Amino acid sequence: MRGKLSIQNWIKIIIGIVLLVVVISGVVNVYYTNLEKLNIIGESEITVGRYSVYKDKGAKALNNNKDVSDDIKKDGIVNTDVPGVYTITYRYHNKSVVRKVKVLDKMIPELSLKGSDDITLKLGENYKEEGYGAEDDDGNSLVKNVKVNIPDLKRVGVYNITYLLTDKKGNTTKRIRKIRVIQNTDYKTGGLSICMYHYVYDKNNVPVSMNSANRGNFIEVNDLRDEMQYLKDNDYYFPTWKEVKEYTEGRLLLPKKSIVITFDDAAQSFLDNGVPILNELKIPATSFIITSHNGKKKVKDYKSKYITFQSHSHDMHRSGGTVGHGGVMTALTEEDIIKDLKTSFKICGHSEAFAYPFGDYSESCEIALRNAGVLCALTTNYGKVYPGDDPLLLNRVRMNYGQSLDDFINKIK
Repeated sequence: MRGKLSIQNWIKIIIGIVLLVVVISGVVNVYYTNLEKLNIIGESEITVGRYSVYKDKGAKALNNNKDVSDDIKKDGIVNTDVPGVYTITYRYHNKSVVRKVKVLDKMIPELSLKGSDDITLKLGENYKEEGYGAEDDDGNSLVKNVKVNIPDLKRVGVYNITYLLTDKKGNTTKRIRKIRVIQNTDYKTGGLSICMYHYVYDKNNVPVSMNSANRGNFIEVNDLRDEMQYLKDNDYYFPTWKEVKEYTEGRLLLPKKSIVITFDDAAQSFLDNGVPILNELKIPATSFIITSHNGKKKVKDYKSKYITFQSHSHDMHRSGGTVGHGGVMTALTEEDIIKDLKTSFKICGHSEAFAYPFGDYSESCEIALRNAGVLCALTTNYGKVYPGDDPLLLNRVRMNYGQSLDDFINKIK
């Protein structure tokens, strides 16, 4: 019938439309592809020496004259420690370009390490450089041009000493000597002072609570200021409790002038008179607080960037034991101790350190603290702290009533 198309004609029309779409798509793709450009920056084939410092210059991509280099995908790495030919491929959409980097078996310039390139040192041992040789292609010495970077070997770990040599042509050779620092508690050190303060008073307003029996635990506010000012003026370092533990374990070297400041009980006299000085002079200090004694409010009101509250127990600063001064902690079970600690930790907001109530402790106390995750525990035993000491039985240096600045300095030296 007139006006009707046969099935064959419909098929021809559909095929024609499909072909037209394919042609148009191809034209569009060619058009946009021609708008995209991808080129290597620098040479496509490079030769470098072994152990050289290879800095890839990358590639540049344009799309309709717009820089789209950030969208380039890069595959391949160059390991100049191993001779061979390496391929780096840069891709942007359907375009790709390749750079070949040949690593020679020889160094340009030549830089050789004397002695072992893998050395083991005990913590605290001095590193002695075993030397190196350096020369250009003509055999001229370049030893004076070698730059050596020795890291600070103050902590147990694996370190790299790097040696860099650059010749007149800009070629740079890099060599590495590995240093393994292992644990050691036998090196010579002057020890670490952990200062133990309690109460701070103003001589113009002596508290009624201060008497002959407890006077030894008080320090006058101006004396405290002088002592803290001395530490500030002499650039003392204040390690964290984690660092103190690492120090005792022989895993960390502390600066010679290191010190820890602690105040027991978080008494109101310390909070009113001591805290302002510490904050003003930016002296980090730990206040060991009995959290059942209005602990939540004290922590909320007085914690700061420089004042950290740690546990002096929640409700174990009371009598009831038969060890030392008779503190109850030594008479409690491990379960009861840990329960008390968890309550205290929650209020303090910290659990790194603990001060034994009355300075009393026992093996069971130490086990409970270890199982509770405490890093350091402090006694009232007099003395400095040294590598090899038990981090859960640390000595302290007591600060006494009426001590002069010279007395303070002599104690912490």
